[in-house]
Formats: sequence, structure tokens, C-alpha cells
Amino acid sequence: MATNLHDPNNHAPPVAAADVWDDGVGWSRQAHESGAVMLPRKRQRVRQAPPGSESAHSANSGLRINVESVARPTAATAPSLPIKEYGGEVFRLEQPLAEGPFQAAIVIPAMPLAARQDPSELQGESQDWGKARQHPLRWLVIAGMGVGGVLVAALATQELLLSPKSKTQTNPLELVQEVKVEEMQGFEPDGPCEENARSLLAAYAKATTPEAVLPLIRNSARLSPRLTQYWQPWLAPAEWLPSRNAAWEVSAQGGVCHGCLSGSRPDFAPYRAYFVREGDSLRIDWEATEGLGEATFASLARGIGAGGLVRCHATPENFYSLTFPETQFRSYKLLALDLEQVVWGYVKLDNPAAAELLKAFEAAKNEDDAPADRPMTLRLAPAPAGAQKNQWIIGELLHIDWVSP
Repeated sequence: MATNLHDPNNHAPPVAAADVWDDGVGWSRQAHESGAVMLPRKRQRVRQAPPGSESAHSANSGLRINVESVARPTAATAPSLPIKEYGGEVFRLEQPLAEGPFQAAIVIPAMPLAARQDPSELQGESQDWGKARQHPLRWLVIAGMGVGGVLVAALATQELLLSPKSKTQTNPLELVQEVKVEEMQGFEPDGPCEENARSLLAAYAKATTPEAVLPLIRNSARLSPRLTQYWQPWLAPAEWLPSRNAAWEVSAQGGVCHGCLSGSRPDFAPYRAYFVREGDSLRIDWEATEGLGEATFASLARGIGAGGLVRCHATPENFYSLTFPETQFRSYKLLALDLEQVVWGYVKLDNPAAAELLKAFEAAKNEDDAPADRPMTLRLAPAPAGAQKNQWIIGELLHIDWVSP
């Protein structure tokens, strides 16, 4: 077993040169098989060669590191690197300093102190801030006169711009003929007739029986049976009067001069009361005020009856069907007084009533506005077979508004 091999897992101390025991190399097999106890041979001491000899180096061969110092070449002996130039020129960022004789530093002599000045005589921003020389009085007067002249010129120019370019020369003594407007046969836009209408409507609203209403209405003898059947009291309190905000209008629609007072009832329901002259007295047109006709909207909506005179709010519509094609009819929506009950009316294009109805709404049509409903008095006739129950034929436009002649 060689002793020069190192085992990292063997912690036994290495064999030194002074050891005299051999490793047992070279023992015979017979000695091992016989089981005899044998001691190893003593190691022969090796004569050490003197240091520095070749045998010492060969016995202890290994890696050796030697440090040798080499003298650095001086500037004079250092080889110079050749400079390779492209274009024949070399640009250096720093120029070499030329060594010259020693130059002494420049000494700046001290300035002599000046005499101390008065602080009030110093001109500085902090002392002269906001101070200026006063202008002479004449310049102020000249500036004021200039501003006044500009104002006068501006006013004169404004008058010229606002005045018409050409004024018609009229004779100051020329008399203009006064145009006389015919009065509404006892109705004035603002006068005693309006006060009488308010008092008459207050009495009608406070009435509790048909007998108390008959002296207040127009055509009371003819309407007595119907008044008893359809009249409904307003149940107004004893102190109720039409509001001052109620609108009073006078008109001649329908061929008769009449007045109209519109406002709210005691129960806040809207009303539109019509007043006409009967003899020398003012009377309420009960049928127009209550929106009554020969047929009620309840029966018309169910298709009951033969139609007849109807007071309604009419509006043009585009509701057509196979029974009422657009090529032969024009459609209108008919609303009752309460603006809730609805029936549909159709007028033939060859009927004179079609042109009259179109003329009544052409103002709104020309202005591209949605046509508003208008109060009208129409005569309805039953629709042909195949129509809906609430569809009727408009046979005649009796008059605009609800007051009959």
C-alpha cells in the first residue's frame, strides 16, 4: 500500500520520515495464509540530498510559484506607440501646457472708501416706489375736453344710425280717416256684459234643482224635458264666484255672436260656459256649455243609435282600415267634453265637409305644428258594414265651436 496517496476520509496522521515501520508491501502469500503474526519490516531511511540539488527537486516535485520583480522602463527608454492618422490630422482635446518661468499672482489694490451719502439722496426702487412727478393742470384740462368730444361724437353717430334713412314727408294737417269696427251686438271684450256673465254663471253653479236653472238658460221651453233628464248640479258653495283669472272671450263662430268664460269649477274641474243674447237678456247656452248633442258619446262608443248632431273636439289623425282606406277617406279623432271618451270619424274625400275640415286645420299644417283639437259641431251617420263600433261617418260640418245659430 503506497503511502504517498492521500485519503480525505482517513483522519490518521500521515507517515513521517522518522517512522521505522514499513507498510508490509512484499509479504508472501504463505505468511498470510498460515496465520502467523508477522511484524512489518522496518523502513529504510533514505539519505536526504543536499538542498538545491537535482535529486531534491525530483523527489519533491510539484507546483512552485516564484515572484520576480522587473524594473519598469523610464520615459526615455519606453517605446513610443505609433499614431495612425486617418486624413493626416490629429485633434487633441487638451493642449499641452508650455512650461515657462514662474508668474506672480496679480494683486488687486483695495479701493478707498468714499464719503458717506445721505440716505434721502439715494435713488432706489424701495424708496421711489409709487412716486411720480405731477402733471401740469393744463394737460388734465386738455384730456377732459378730449373725452367729452369723443362722447358727443359717439352720441351723434348713434342717433344717425338709429334714425331711418328716409322719412316720408306727411302733411301735419292731413286727417286720417278712422276705421269703424262693428260692435259684437251687445258683447264687448271688457265691459258690463262680462260682469253679467260672471253673475249668471254663479247663479247656475249654485242651483240645486232644474226649475232654478230654466230661467237662466237659452231655449228653456224646448230644453225643459232634456234638462230634467241630463242636468247635473255643480254643488257650488253659496259664496262661490268665478275667479278673476277666468278668461273672457267674444266670438262670432257659428254665425252667432256669443261670449265664452273659461275657468275651474268648485271641484277644480275645467269649464267652458257660453253666453248668448236672447232678447234683451243674457242667457247661458246650456247645450254648448255641457257639450250635449243629439247622441251621447257613451252610445256612440258602443255603436248604438243613428248618430246625429254631436259637439266634440276634433283632431286630424292617420287611423285607417280596410273599411276606411286612406285613398277614399280622411280620419279624425273626436273627443267628448271630458276629453276622455273617444270615437273615430271618417269623411269622404268628395264630401264638401272634407274641404271645410281641412281648411279649419290648414293653419297648423302650414306651420308644421301638431294640429290642436278644435271645438266643432258635426253630424254623424252610421258606418258601413265591417267597421268597428266606435267608427262613424262624418256627414256634415255644421259649424265651428259649439254655439248653434
